[in-house]
Amino acid sequence: MPKKFSFREWFEEERAKLSEMSFGKAVKYIWQYYWIFILGIIGIIWLAVFAVHRLIAGAPEYWLYASFANSIVNPPNVSRLQSDFAEYSGWNMKEKRIEFSTNMYFDYNRNQARGNEYYNSFIALTDSGTLDLITMYPEQLAPLGESGRLMDWNLEQCAELREKYGDRLIWYEPPEYMEDTTPVPVGIDISDSLLVTKYGIYPESAALGIAAETTRLDAAAKFLEFIMNE
Repeated sequence: MPKKFSFREWFEEERAKLSEMSFGKAVKYIWQYYWIFILGIIGIIWLAVFAVHRLIAGAPEYWLYASFANSIVNPPNVSRLQSDFAEYSGWNMKEKRIEFSTNMYFDYNRNQARGNEYYNSFIALTDSGTLDLITMYPEQLAPLGESGRLMDWNLEQCAELREKYGDRLIWYEPPEYMEDTTPVPVGIDISDSLLVTKYGIYPESAALGIAAETTRLDAAAKFLEFIMNE
């Protein structure tokens, strides 16, 4: 019958071995035989420190959170856009941050994006009030209005934007089987904006919608001013 492992005996044996070694040999021995455990302990400590920091500091605060969905773009272009807009906005980046995300890929035209992890992420960001605006191709933005997660530009808080960009409105048209089939403006066409012409976030055409739950409509308006080169 195999001998039952005893941590105490193992510890005493290891301590006896180490006591007979020089400091250098002891360090080498410990690393050679216990490096996995050492890295594991370091990892646990790092995670603990990270968790405590997040609890104390809380979630990051944003000046603006924008998602450039379905875009295949070089990261330097996005970095340049973010840097240029930060300078244009005049916001203090030490207080809050600007987030420009390009890692969302979904098309509501395809079975209402059911089962798409990126669409689920869009839902979470929108419903939590984190996301301020989303851009994608015009033919993809209009159907997304059915989700109810794009702001209706008929609302009073959009009056100034509607007056300014009314000739660019993109409409979601509810299907005939719905009770209310009145078209709803859910975004605008920005195909001639800097997003396309200067930064190449999209190759030819693009549209912008504002998240229904945003509390930073002024920030979204400032971004629009910037990309429309006004």
